[in-house]
Amino acid sequence: MKCATVLITLIPVAPMAQELSAIDAHTHGAGHITISIEETGFTLSLEVPGIDIVGFEHTAENEDEQADVAAAISDLSKPLEIFEPPSEAECVTATANVALVGDLFIPDEGQASDDSAHHTEFQAEYLVQCQELSLVTSIRFVYFERFIRAERLVVELMSPEGTQNLTVERAMPVLNLPN
Repeated sequence: MKCATVLITLIPVAPMAQELSAIDAHTHGAGHITISIEETGFTLSLEVPGIDIVGFEHTAENEDEQADVAAAISDLSKPLEIFEPPSEAECVTATANVALVGDLFIPDEGQASDDSAHHTEFQAEYLVQCQELSLVTSIRFVYFERFIRAERLVVELMSPEGTQNLTVERAMPVLNLPN
C-alpha cells in the first residue's frame, strides 16, 4: 500500500519528469537549487541525489525503504517547511511538484545490484507567493535538519540585480538575499 501512495504522488508530476534530461553525474552530499526572485514571490528548482535524501540509490527493496521514499516526497512537497523565508513576508506555496527520477522502483534485470550503476535523483519545482516580498531578506534551509545526509546545496540565485552562484552548507544553513 505504501508503494501505491508514492506512485499516486508521482502521477501529477510525470510530465515534469519526462521533460527533464537523463541524470548527469552527481556528487553525493551536494544538490543544486535555482532560486529565481520574481515580482511577487520566487521559484525554486531543486535537484538532489537520492542517497542524500533517503540514504540509497538502488531500487527500494522493502517496505521500510518504500516508506522512506514516500516520507521524503511528502516532506519535499512542503517547501516552506524546508526552505523557510521570514514569517513576516507572509509567503504561501502556490505550486509544489516533486518527482523521483531514476530506477528506484523498477529494477533493471540486466544489471547487478551495484549502487554505482544506479543514480536516482529527487527533483522538485516550487512557486512561492509572498504578501511582502521585500521582507524576504534570507531563506533558512531547514532542509539540512530534515535530510541528515545532505551537506551542501549549490545555489544559482537569479534576481533583478543579476545572477549569483552561491553555496549553502549544513554548517551555515542561511542564504542572505540581495536587498
